[in-house]
Amino acid sequence: MKPHARLIAAAILTGVVALVPALVSAQPAPAPQWRQLDAEQQRLLAPFREHWDRMPPARRQQLLLREHNWQHLPPQRQRQIDQRIEHWQHMSPEQRLRLRENLQRLREMSPQQRQRLREAYARFQRMSPEERQALRQRWQHMSPAQRAQWLHERASPPRAGGRRRDGPG
Repeated sequence: MKPHARLIAAAILTGVVALVPALVSAQPAPAPQWRQLDAEQQRLLAPFREHWDRMPPARRQQLLLREHNWQHLPPQRQRQIDQRIEHWQHMSPEQRLRLRENLQRLREMSPQQRQRLREAYARFQRMSPEERQALRQRWQHMSPAQRAQWLHERASPPRAGGRRRDGPG
């Protein structure tokens, strides 16, 4: 072997050897079996107990990461999430489907459309319970064409010198 070829081979080998620790540390840590989880992890991950050891390691790692994040949430945020989960569990399949569809539509909106929706929601929240109920009743009595027109009028930016009306009709 020529001297410069030997030098190149040695350099490549040195580079590969230097990369081995980085490659080994880049491997995800093995996902623990159920019996290896501590008591708090088992409590939080209890819904997965029966099939935990059969889950792919990547899925177990993902759940462990979520469990870790959960433990670091403020108690108030944990309660909010618990309430949402409980609400979801009591929804019918049709309600869940409708919610998924609405979330998909929300994701497809432009940032400006989402901002207008947040503003409309804030206006709705500022209404008294009586005003909200009256709005709901008027909405229920509108035809689909009237609803579309009402939404179009309020979804567009306010006209110069004009003000949007907050209620249908």
